[in-house]
Amino acid sequence: MENVIIETVVSIVSTLVVTLIGILGAWLMSKIGKTAELKSIAAAVEEATGAAQTTVLELQQTVVEDLKAKSADGKLTKHEIEDLGRKLLKGAYDKMSASCINTLNAAGVDLNALITGAGEALIAEIKGEERGKHEA
Repeated sequence: MENVIIETVVSIVSTLVVTLIGILGAWLMSKIGKTAELKSIAAAVEEATGAAQTTVLELQQTVVEDLKAKSADGKLTKHEIEDLGRKLLKGAYDKMSASCINTLNAAGVDLNALITGAGEALIAEIKGEERGKHEA
């Protein structure tokens, strides 16, 4: 009788252990999957930011300086700024890979806002450096 009870208890305990190992394995796999997904999103954000910054620098060299030189007050008009914003978005999208765009869209990232924000941050940095040179 004792042997039957011991065998039953061992059977139940071993079933519980196997079940717990399965649950733990599934939990770990979900954590690993989320970590990999976050790394993909981070890499895609980095690619998008780099594309925006490169486009800003290109526009600065090829368009902005000419527009400012042609302007009487050396400043851009509202229309010119809007046009540069469109060129920034197009240029950045052209530089980004399809997988980057797909990853960020799947993550619910507003790509236009990301690109615009990265571009504006670089422009602010450039303006800050220019001010520093003029003050020195």
